[in-house]
Amino acid sequence: MRFLSVMGNSFGCSASGERLVSAARDGDFQEAKALLEYNPRLARYSTFGVRNSPLHYSAAQGHHEIVTLLLESGVDINLRNYRGQTALMQACQHGHWEVVQTLMLFRANIHKTDYLNGGTALHFAALNGHSRCIRLLLVDYIPSHPDVCE
Repeated sequence: MRFLSVMGNSFGCSASGERLVSAARDGDFQEAKALLEYNPRLARYSTFGVRNSPLHYSAAQGHHEIVTLLLESGVDINLRNYRGQTALMQACQHGHWEVVQTLMLFRANIHKTDYLNGGTALHFAALNGHSRCIRLLLVDYIPSHPDVCE
């Protein structure tokens, strides 16, 4: 019941958002699920300053089950942090191919570029030598144009 009592004010929402961030970062699926079941809007929470969302944290840490949970809760898959990085870019940077695969299945935009140097998810994967991530991205990298073969 103490959880319900703090949800009513803005501090409670912020505290619950921080709890979701911690659960996403630490891979605590049960905590993330409980928080999202109570308030699905927490999936849109982002930290002050760096503006990392729970999706960014779970992708960077390789917690693909939590990534799926967040995506099913309606989070914007192409949400950007203060550097313009998406969860896909962070998953590629750290070589979490399971997360990359999940994000691709949910139709993440592989062509987004970050704000600092214009890098895409493919750049992050290549820069860090994550060949499995590279292969997953290349399958969908060249968009199909139906009028090309006509």
